[in-house]
Amino acid sequence: MKAFGTTVLLAFALGAAAPALSAQEESTVREDSTRQIEVTILGMSCPFCAYGVEQKLKRLDGVEALDVVLETGIATLTLRDDADASNEAIIDAVEDAGFEVAKIERNFESEYPVFERATDT
Repeated sequence: MKAFGTTVLLAFALGAAAPALSAQEESTVREDSTRQIEVTILGMSCPFCAYGVEQKLKRLDGVEALDVVLETGIATLTLRDDADASNEAIIDAVEDAGFEVAKIERNFESEYPVFERATDT
C-alpha cells in the first residue's frame, strides 16, 4: 500500500494522471466507506436480550448487516450506500425490544445528529 501512495505522489508531482486502483485497493476503499451506525444499548444481560434487539433493528429500512455484541452493549448497523435510519426509528426499535438507547453515532454525514441519552445527576 505504501508503494501505491508513493506512486500517486510522484504521478501528481510530474503532472501525470493517478494510476488505477488494484482490485484489492478498491475493496479497501469500499470497506472504509461503509455506512455504519453504532448504537449503545442499556440493559442487555443475556443472549436472548441481544437476539430480541437484533430482530427489531434488522427490520429497519436499509440495514444490510447487523452485529449486536452483548458484552459491550453495542449494536452496529451496516447500511446500504444510500440508506440512513432516523434516531427516532432506532430508538423505537430498541424500546420495542424492551431496552434503552444510550448513544447513537454514525461514521458518515447524516441529517441526524449524534444522540446521547441525558443522564440523571
